[in-house]
Amino acid sequence: MGNNLFKERIKKLRNNSNLSMDALAEKLETKKSTISMWENNNIVPREEMLIKISKLFNVSIDYLLGNDEMEGKEPDNRKLAYLQRNLEKMDAGRLEKAETILKTVFEDIFEDEEGEDDDKF
Repeated sequence: MGNNLFKERIKKLRNNSNLSMDALAEKLETKKSTISMWENNNIVPREEMLIKISKLFNVSIDYLLGNDEMEGKEPDNRKLAYLQRNLEKMDAGRLEKAETILKTVFEDIFEDEEGEDDDKF
């Protein structure tokens, strides 16, 4: 499956991180030739590798594939981005528990918005 945007974005992310193809291959536990295929032959990796790449560069898979325009947008806070990614994986029950815990711990923050929109999460 070819994708010009993936080709451009993986190369840009690698270069912006000052990583050689060898260094990126090592971080992703793959071969330099695989990185070269992505950047030069419009080859898109499988889902498991896309997940590794997105975690390494702290971007969404949608961004890697060109479905999300976040050009020039880097997360302001890596920890916040990490938390958001994991919250998105939760089912409704766990998400409700997480919201309750956060409200309890950070009462002063959630006080102002209490009752405005309980379906924010």
